[in-house]
Amino acid sequence: MKILNLLTLTIMFTLFFTGCKDEVSKQKAEYDPSKPVVLKSFYPLEGGARTKILLDGENFGTDPSKIKVYFNNAKASIVSSNGDRIYAIVPRLPGEEPKISIVIGKDSVVYENSFIYHTQAQVSTVTGNGKKNFKPGMLSEAEVYGKYLELDAEGNIFMSWRDGGSPATFGIARINEKQNIVTPLIEAPSTTRILFANGLTVDRATGMLTAAHESTKEVIFTFDPREAWYPRQRNVKFSTADLQSIVDADRYKNFVTFCPYDGHLYTRYRDGKIAKINPETMEAKIVHQGPYGSQYGQAINPKKPWLLYMTLHSNATPTEFRQGISVLDLRDPNGTGGFKRMNAPGGSGFRDGPIEDALFNYPKDIKFDNDGNMFVADYGNHCIRMVTPDNIVKTVAGQPGTAGYKDGGPAESQFNQPWGVAVNEQGDIYIADWSNARIRKLVIE
Repeated sequence: MKILNLLTLTIMFTLFFTGCKDEVSKQKAEYDPSKPVVLKSFYPLEGGARTKILLDGENFGTDPSKIKVYFNNAKASIVSSNGDRIYAIVPRLPGEEPKISIVIGKDSVVYENSFIYHTQAQVSTVTGNGKKNFKPGMLSEAEVYGKYLELDAEGNIFMSWRDGGSPATFGIARINEKQNIVTPLIEAPSTTRILFANGLTVDRATGMLTAAHESTKEVIFTFDPREAWYPRQRNVKFSTADLQSIVDADRYKNFVTFCPYDGHLYTRYRDGKIAKINPETMEAKIVHQGPYGSQYGQAINPKKPWLLYMTLHSNATPTEFRQGISVLDLRDPNGTGGFKRMNAPGGSGFRDGPIEDALFNYPKDIKFDNDGNMFVADYGNHCIRMVTPDNIVKTVAGQPGTAGYKDGGPAESQFNQPWGVAVNEQGDIYIADWSNARIRKLVIE
């Protein structure tokens, strides 16, 4: 009996001690807002996108959903936390030497040392064989001569073309890597110009593809994925005064862009007028009168979806807007900020660095990734440039001033007058390498 009582006491003491220990451990692991979050060290000290990193410190808590980790402004994925160590994944393109910050509750703390980020890039060819023609089929057999590109959330690449071939045709095609196919959505001889398309836009929430007919004031085409992207002509409805205000000789609208900020479409005419269009009713109005000139690119920044960016032709007037990147705030398009050029004036050139000092050489299409990085098809410099969210311009692929065709990393890849760009949900960049008559893919991370 004494032995049994002693055994019972031992078991009870062990359970009590273990329970107390677990309770102490649990209390220690939980985030305590009355105590500071302490940072100690992280490992590894350098790496690239998707590098696994361990962040050591105190008072992190064990609930990953309550912890945020940033590399500069880029948000990292968090795998787990035991209270004193966070296991995270380095995000894509945070900057060369990002600071790591941890946000828990009202606490926001930053590691003293910076992480050394190594950018990696690789260019490959998706489709096309150098023949300046359009021929549908499997990716390895298709021929493309695309100018502008756009992507939906499902990975479909949409391409507009308007040159090449005998006889020449104009149209829009769908390219899908997974399905290994290039198919036309609309195609017609250049003499008929059923749809004279340049820039394309997609509402990624609905998948609706929209293209502007360049040569008519009112006509745009929509392609609904629920109808297998069957083309439908729709006419924009202006007031009589607005319609008459668009100069007939400068009626050309090269682009239309969906704006998730207000759910409207925006297009610009060569005479500088910018119109806002309701995609459901097609009712439209002129909201801004900007500089004169043809246009090469247009895009919305998803991080600041009220900002509309454009690249203008060498015929722009005033001349300060030629061959540069400009921006318009759609919240107040006629406000004091107005239509502003971002990069340095001076026409054709090449210079990386802060955007106010940067130069481009016939910049064509522009698109953004979901982190707010802008990618520019620098046609005259034969390369792809990136403008970071803090407005630093970098060359990420191609050899500035040297035309050619070569896949590979940044040091060896070559382009020949790249014209169109588009970026998917993962941040992969697709390029219409116009004079090489190919669609290329740039993975940068």
